[in-house]
Amino acid sequence: MLSITINVPVAHLPLLHAVAKDVPLQAAHLQANVLQPFAVTKVLEAFVTDSKMIVEGEDVKPVHDITLSCEHDTGYRFWPGDTIGILSYNTDSDVEYILDRLNLKSQCDTVRNVGIDQHTTKKGAKIPMYVPSVINYRRLFKECLDLHAVPKKLLIRSLTSHTTDENDRRFLEILCSKEGNSTYEKIVLQNGMGIISLLQLVPSCRPTVAVLLAHLPRLMPRPYSIANAYQEGASVAVRFLFSHDVNHPGITTTYLRGLEKGAKVYFYFRQSSAFVYKDSDLKRNIIMVGTGTGMSPYLSFLELRANALARGETIGRAELFVGFRYRERNYLCREEIKEYLEGGALDVCYEAFSRDTDTRHKYVQSLLADKCAQIVDNIRNPHALFYVCGDSKVLLPQITKTVTDILAEASPESETDFKAFIGELKKDGKYREDVWL
Repeated sequence: MLSITINVPVAHLPLLHAVAKDVPLQAAHLQANVLQPFAVTKVLEAFVTDSKMIVEGEDVKPVHDITLSCEHDTGYRFWPGDTIGILSYNTDSDVEYILDRLNLKSQCDTVRNVGIDQHTTKKGAKIPMYVPSVINYRRLFKECLDLHAVPKKLLIRSLTSHTTDENDRRFLEILCSKEGNSTYEKIVLQNGMGIISLLQLVPSCRPTVAVLLAHLPRLMPRPYSIANAYQEGASVAVRFLFSHDVNHPGITTTYLRGLEKGAKVYFYFRQSSAFVYKDSDLKRNIIMVGTGTGMSPYLSFLELRANALARGETIGRAELFVGFRYRERNYLCREEIKEYLEGGALDVCYEAFSRDTDTRHKYVQSLLADKCAQIVDNIRNPHALFYVCGDSKVLLPQITKTVTDILAEASPESETDFKAFIGELKKDGKYREDVWL
């Protein structure tokens, strides 16, 4: 190992300890009674009443369609455009690895009370709010702690105190030092390395539960767009679609893929955003833009519109712009969209297919540019709404730029700053985005 002088951060003494306790452990998810991000309801218990894979095959992401049903009234009325948060679980294989590495297999199911270590040197020490006072080690690692979060330097510094091999320890010291910034970035950050992958690089490192509990972040709930409309007088059901990367599946998608009918799921309703579509919007003309599973919230829009038509109400014009890889292989909910077209809930659907060779439009941006007259009419109509659903890094900025260019081309003599103009439309709730981070 190269001999260089490095400055290793000071480590605090252990923050937490756990003592065996003869008390029952809650059956619900350990975070079920914890305040959740953007929550407007408590965590609810639901069961999978429908689950099917609607897309699979070569060169397409598998897509699943799941419906959850609650046995009891939730007391909450959700709207199209709303989202739910699902409490997740780490995989059994990851949990078993941690338990084995920490020599906890023989005691992992013992119920324990979590408290502050009286010898800790950390000022204002307190138990993380997402860790209940009563746990067992297996469920602590399965339900509370993110085993795939990138380790911060303070965690790595703490690991050095539990590493017996000199080379392993030196490697960790370099990673957590100021002088090792480039090494930390190259090995840890660029690879998105989690605690398990890091421990595999240093076999002699066996941290304590207290170290991981003090430094690993919370296993966060995962948000999903609701794909169905609320039904008055019926038991609460929530439908959502999700895709997953076969080579790099996420924690929650891995959990959801393994669910069968009847499986119990813990979820909550999240605060409404500007993206919501309510009864008061039904008479407005709307344009909806989404690619892949980004079209799923519009299924709830269209169901609400179909229900209004069934009641004899008048609704505005609805245009849908969707993009998929292939027309025949991963066109999500194609028959459902067709039924909405035939029933009048949807007036027109414009389609783009990025991997088909015989298609006129490969991306929704091209579709929007081709239908520029409709876009301009929608933006200029004070009673019309424009919706976009997609990721914040790629699709949403591209759609904003496309609409800005369309407006600029339609008004060549105008000195209006159309980018700022779109920003004002977003603030006013006319241009509504469902943002994926």
